[in-house]
Amino acid sequence: MLFRRNSLYRGLAEVLKHSLRVVLVEPEGEVNVGFVARVMKNFGFKNLVLVNPKVNVEDSLPYASHGGDVLKSALICKNIDEAIKGCSLVAATSSKVSVGEDLLRIPMTVKEFAKKVAELKDANIAILFGRESVGLTREEIGKSHILVTIPASKDYPSLNLSHAVAIVLYEIFNAKAETSQVGMVEQPKPKEMEALLKNIEQAVRALKMPAYRERKTETVLKRVIGRAFISRHEAYVLSGFFRKVHLLLSGGKK
Repeated sequence: MLFRRNSLYRGLAEVLKHSLRVVLVEPEGEVNVGFVARVMKNFGFKNLVLVNPKVNVEDSLPYASHGGDVLKSALICKNIDEAIKGCSLVAATSSKVSVGEDLLRIPMTVKEFAKKVAELKDANIAILFGRESVGLTREEIGKSHILVTIPASKDYPSLNLSHAVAIVLYEIFNAKAETSQVGMVEQPKPKEMEALLKNIEQAVRALKMPAYRERKTETVLKRVIGRAFISRHEAYVLSGFFRKVHLLLSGGKK
């Protein structure tokens, strides 16, 4: 063991493990699934979700070590929509990123993400990790609010699945320990975030732009809001604003 967690770390882990889901999308290797459960146990997280796993979960138990309870209680879902239900914040992970025109792949680093997560209060968060072979599809990334990446060598930036999970959870765990409980930001509830995104969609559609411009604009707004980690009150204000924009453009009442 590299370090011993003190009472502060244990307390933080108790809070974290109930509010964050580690979602593995179609995992392909028994060893990786077991190692993920083990590293979740290391950092005090317990909510493991497997989307359409390509492995026999029981075969992963020998690799989970003391994380066997995490693996045994894992939720198995048919699709990502089922896996992220009830979450107010969904992050996708990928080594394929962009700083230009590919708006879907504009990322934030795992350290930046962890610091933002540490400032959230009572947030239900899901982090999506893709297949060992091909990662997440664009459609799957599109279901997230933000894209998170782990900086690595350009020669070979793709990390092993369990290693990637370990780094992300370590950064969140460490950031939480360094963040004061004072001034934490209350996240929008899942239904409030859904309402905001719906109002944005309706406002954009009311502009009657070409379909490709609509999709691009919606993606930009969704990604900007995701990276901003807005508060519950900010979500309320923005939702009201876009709702009024939609009503004005569509000829409805204010």
